[in-house]
Amino acid sequence: MGAVNSQASSSKVNNYIASHNIKHNSVSKQIWSGFPRNKYRHGKNKPEGVVVHETGNSSSNIWGEIAYMKKNYRNAFVHTFVDSGHIINIASTKYLCWGVGYPGNARFVQFEQVQMHHKKSFAEEVENAAYYTAYILKEYHLKPNDACYDGKGTVWSHRAVAHYLGGSDHTDPNGYYKNRGKKYFHQSYTMSQFYKLVLTNYGNL
Repeated sequence: MGAVNSQASSSKVNNYIASHNIKHNSVSKQIWSGFPRNKYRHGKNKPEGVVVHETGNSSSNIWGEIAYMKKNYRNAFVHTFVDSGHIINIASTKYLCWGVGYPGNARFVQFEQVQMHHKKSFAEEVENAAYYTAYILKEYHLKPNDACYDGKGTVWSHRAVAHYLGGSDHTDPNGYYKNRGKKYFHQSYTMSQFYKLVLTNYGNL
């Protein structure tokens, strides 16, 4: 674990966020009544963690993604969308969403990140995503625990859910993080580095 912690602490993205004093946005609750309301496996108000997604759409914006999801929720929907300037909660986190298939849907709060195309906007989005992850953990009295290495914990990537729980073959947000980290910071951004940022935010709540 020492090597992982060293890598996480030396993240150029996280260092940029700290050195530029980048602050997260507040959570905007814009709950749409059209989404189904099904209980988590342990009941209403009882998620077991957070899943981090990325849309995979290089040409969309947050408003277009939200509008599309409302029209196509029968296929899939998530609780919240994040970009560089917004954290928009559109489905009640008291109930499950349909973002990773069975069995993950019945366990986790899930949010999507819209693709950013500039250095600062990517850093701002990552800070928003880390804050929102920490915010949900606090709200539901869940202890931070990185699940991406052993499939046990409260902070998951979609890739980790697919690998450890099944129900999906997606690998986000790992590829997006790697690409933007290399492109803008000359260093891959990883889920272990993101988890470090979650811990920083959690400690500030």
